[in-house]
Amino acid sequence: MKRQWRFLVLNETYADYSIGTSPALERGVMEGVSPDTVVLDIFPEDSFTVGVLDDPEKAIDLEFCRKKGIIVRRRNTTGGTIYSAKGSAVICYYLKTSDPLVPQSIGEAFPRMLGDFAEAAKQLFGFPAKYRPLNDVEVEGRKLMPSSCKIERNTLVFRLLLNVKPQNVEVTSKAILLSPEKVQDKILKTVEERLTHLEREAGREILLLDLRNFVRKAVTLSFAEVDLVPGEMNPAEKKYWQEFRELYSREGWLLANTEAYRFKRIPSQAKRGEQRVKAVAGLIRAVILKHENRIYDLIITGDFHPRPHTILADMENALRHAPAQADEIKRRIEEIYDRPGVEISGTTPDDFVSAVIGALEKAS
Repeated sequence: MKRQWRFLVLNETYADYSIGTSPALERGVMEGVSPDTVVLDIFPEDSFTVGVLDDPEKAIDLEFCRKKGIIVRRRNTTGGTIYSAKGSAVICYYLKTSDPLVPQSIGEAFPRMLGDFAEAAKQLFGFPAKYRPLNDVEVEGRKLMPSSCKIERNTLVFRLLLNVKPQNVEVTSKAILLSPEKVQDKILKTVEERLTHLEREAGREILLLDLRNFVRKAVTLSFAEVDLVPGEMNPAEKKYWQEFRELYSREGWLLANTEAYRFKRIPSQAKRGEQRVKAVAGLIRAVILKHENRIYDLIITGDFHPRPHTILADMENALRHAPAQADEIKRRIEEIYDRPGVEISGTTPDDFVSAVIGALEKAS
């Protein structure tokens, strides 16, 4: 018997979708008040979002965006900075992991599902898309479909941003703050060169019907026979939407990972150090306040996809007030990695050790 999943086709900016509709659907599926759901959302305007684990002041030129009137939000999902251009789209899955065909880990989800999205693009649009670890679909080195994934409370939430239209190069090149580590392993270095869009690769205009067919093809490749049944949000989801919209619109939420918000009390003798490390999964950033040869306080941020996403807060708690000794820092980080259920695909404990030790050395 075919599975039946709800199919929602929406028309919200990615920023609005990320702080209202998406967390409402996620909560509904987790709590059992919503069915398994697939979403196609086509953006009516440009916007930016940063991942829940990132520092927006280090990822985005917020003042530039304010002057341009471009919305910037911090979403409640992992991953890096996303610029969503008018006319482009996001495809999202909200699925219970009790279904044996749904990936059970992030490490399984990315290659399998992104490989199927790449294959769907090849079959429908005729260009050589391919999966690139950890979480991209590319065409000859140009990023076409960045993605994010999390698995919590027996629910997989998988997002794929589909660049349908060309991005505004003037906006992206000035707004997105790319560190040298972020692009050091890329064949193409600049924002303009690294990105492409569906209409460019397909060589034609992409219509709503094309996007619907693309979603259906990708779902079939990943999950065999599924009926995508058109639907709408239910009353419980609409209630959740109002709650999340209010919470995630606050400035305190947007800036929660910034130094101004996190480092409230700094001893006069404390020294600050920052180190960035590029892991396979993405950028790891450690900012350390060192005082009396101990870690007085720290912030660990990044654009990768740990499970659970609260694990970085646990790592910070484990390291706060720790002696500034490499062996002790390594031991505490490895203990976090060894916890049951922890998954930080595309990273190693040594990546975090290098970030923390490097920040301490710069704080000397």
